[in-house]
Amino acid sequence: QRGEHPILPPFEDVTLSAGDVVIVAATRQTLTEALKSGSRIFEGMLEERFAEGVETNGGPAKPGGELILAETVVAPGSRMIGQTIEQIAFRHQTGCIVLGVQRRSRMIRTLLNDIRLEAGDVLLVLGKASRIQDLRQNRDVLLLEWSATELPDPKLAHRALAIFGVMVATVLTGILPIEIAAIGGALAIIAFGVLNIRQAARAIDRRIFLMVGAMLGVATALEVTGGAQAIAVASVDMFQGYGVPVMLSAFFFAIAVTTNVLTNNATAVLFTPIAISTAMQLGVDPMIFVYAVIFASNCSFATPMGYQTNLLVMGPGHYEFRDFVRAGTPLVILLWLAYSFFAPWYYGL
Repeated sequence: QRGEHPILPPFEDVTLSAGDVVIVAATRQTLTEALKSGSRIFEGMLEERFAEGVETNGGPAKPGGELILAETVVAPGSRMIGQTIEQIAFRHQTGCIVLGVQRRSRMIRTLLNDIRLEAGDVLLVLGKASRIQDLRQNRDVLLLEWSATELPDPKLAHRALAIFGVMVATVLTGILPIEIAAIGGALAIIAFGVLNIRQAARAIDRRIFLMVGAMLGVATALEVTGGAQAIAVASVDMFQGYGVPVMLSAFFFAIAVTTNVLTNNATAVLFTPIAISTAMQLGVDPMIFVYAVIFASNCSFATPMGYQTNLLVMGPGHYEFRDFVRAGTPLVILLWLAYSFFAPWYYGL
């Protein structure tokens, strides 16, 4: 790009000038080789910010001012979400520069400063060893290279583990109900400095609250208006003559499909009143169908949007939508078949 005018391929007759912006789309390995070879395309950028050599072997950081490449993932609830790299002043905050952005296993062929970051984006960053180490303690990004073997702060990890242990113990011993224990644990996490209030607030996904709240309204409407009853009657009529086991299996399958389109929380809230009405129509214990809702609504393996962690690993793992379908669909079918055979035997249906 020269000034405000983009230059499109072919580039054989293009002569670069000072101030031109070159968009490079390459794999990490290619960028590593270019940096190590002293490619002139990166020369000005590196001279402006750094004055040391480059270390890209993927191992632990060496002493001194050597530079290393690392991959980081934009964390859910990060302050970076919805902002550009320039707006968040990434280099000034972290001491590292971003060389590339990958989203859902695809490189973004856009000016880096124009890309608005999303949760799960993979950032290829270059910085001094000490600065890369500091990224381990950054709450906005997750360092991928060696963070699996080291914790950002062992003291805070021990505090969090102790608080979690006390919370579980109070629930198991019956001292406190799980709701009170969970709230107390969350307050203790803040009180003992494991997280501050801002970090704790960012960890709350407001979209989940809104969706669950909306589904509660839909579920209540279904129950009050008789919609759940109508769906239950229609379902029973459809499978009339096949027996309760077939009805339970079909109910499980319908929920397992729905949960991969919605979220597991919303699906559970939506189908619970339908499950109770269906069980009453069949004259069986409602908890049998409620348990089916609980199990089936967690079969969210077949799509990236089925569960938050699916979307989070999509970028770092270089997965595509079809990978989730290919790996998750057989698992959903396996669980459906297992439940269809086991549940009737267990409940004596």
